[in-house]
Amino acid sequence: VVAKKGSAAYDTSKAAANHLVRELAIELAPLVRVNGVAPATVVQGSAMFPRERVISSLAKYNIAYSDDEPSESLTHKLAQFYADRTLLKRPITPGEQAEAVFLLLSQRLRQTTGQVITVDGGLHEAFLR
Repeated sequence: VVAKKGSAAYDTSKAAANHLVRELAIELAPLVRVNGVAPATVVQGSAMFPRERVISSLAKYNIAYSDDEPSESLTHKLAQFYADRTLLKRPITPGEQAEAVFLLLSQRLRQTTGQVITVDGGLHEAFLR
């Protein structure tokens, strides 16, 4: 729901995936529940953030770093930058994403279908208006 310059392919595919959850929920009910999880940027453990991309992102956002810093330190800086844009100010972890998936797969939400759970720490720009 947040349009950004240079992000048409990503944003459009995400919007399509969100709508597909609702369409499939209608098509497959009552036999199958269909839900989704919308993650925020997960840096920790992500193959999408090799050292070169982390450095590129730090430079893009004018975050101070040195070339001889360990990769773990650089990754932490980038994760904290993304976290600081949220209301909760904490990086999102793969485990927290998995917890949302587990909750949807469990019987706790057996009456929930056609929904997308956002796990983003409160990225207020993405709140629906």
